[in-house]
Amino acid sequence: MKEPAHKTALDLIRLCDYNGASRVVDAELDGCGEKGSSSDLWHLRFLRTDLIRLRGHTDEALAYLAAKETEFPLEGSDTPSLIGLKRTRGYCLGMLGKYGPSDGLLKEAEYLARDAGLLELLCEVWHCQAWFLYVRNEFETSDRLFREILRASEEIGGWYFRAIGLWGIGKNIMMRGHANNDALLLTEALGWFEQSHDLFAAAGRRMFAYGDMAVCYLDLGDDQKSLDLLEQLLPVYAEAGWVHTYQVTIANIGNVYRIRGDYLRAIDYYSNAIEYAREIKDPVSVWKWTYNLKLSYKLLRESVERLRSIPASM
Repeated sequence: MKEPAHKTALDLIRLCDYNGASRVVDAELDGCGEKGSSSDLWHLRFLRTDLIRLRGHTDEALAYLAAKETEFPLEGSDTPSLIGLKRTRGYCLGMLGKYGPSDGLLKEAEYLARDAGLLELLCEVWHCQAWFLYVRNEFETSDRLFREILRASEEIGGWYFRAIGLWGIGKNIMMRGHANNDALLLTEALGWFEQSHDLFAAAGRRMFAYGDMAVCYLDLGDDQKSLDLLEQLLPVYAEAGWVHTYQVTIANIGNVYRIRGDYLRAIDYYSNAIEYAREIKDPVSVWKWTYNLKLSYKLLRESVERLRSIPASM
């Protein structure tokens, strides 16, 4: 039996093949004129929304979703599509920094999925919630949700949710290690990332979690290993059109150069990252990279002042 097109497209998105996923989604939706309210059609619309967002056009993604909801109202009995609608809209709003309405929609989606016993959809919602908790530095609660995903993955089967659970746990351990300059936690985080990476690599996505590993290596003092991993990622994200992660990677390269004391190069990378973050209307990234940019200018001024204070005879 042929796999539904939306499942094929979802698998491609998970492997970072956005061009391949777009071809599948476009062929299905354009072929039927995108008319109707069937569950399969709505799953394809959610994927099209995700693809628009992943390429950095979150406002456009929300507008597309709203237009389709008005034109083809969901059937009240279609619980999976209702969950998908709330999850997709909630995630887009969260990416724009609108956490209040995002949290509300994701909580509604969580209740619906839990009540309907739809474990895979529940894990999708938990993933969204856990990510926005992580972004807001609520690492303990984020970690709890990623561990729920890891536990549920045993019942769901397959590799994807296990890999996501492992990765998310590693992210939260990494941030605790970063905040406390704790080499043991950073090394532990690397172990979680490596397990997740191996699962993604076996499925066909070779460089998953390289950016997270790079952060750990930089904090552990191996700036060259960190830079090597980040520079491998840049062309992959550029080809995929994944603007959000592309700008994060640029900023992380800026971090390497700042740690090395190459402040001018760090400033150049942070400036580019800010430009991309503003383009996709990512307020969290704009704030973080602007902070790092100002820090680099401050460190540069201090470095220049130190040089000026050295007697000429020396």
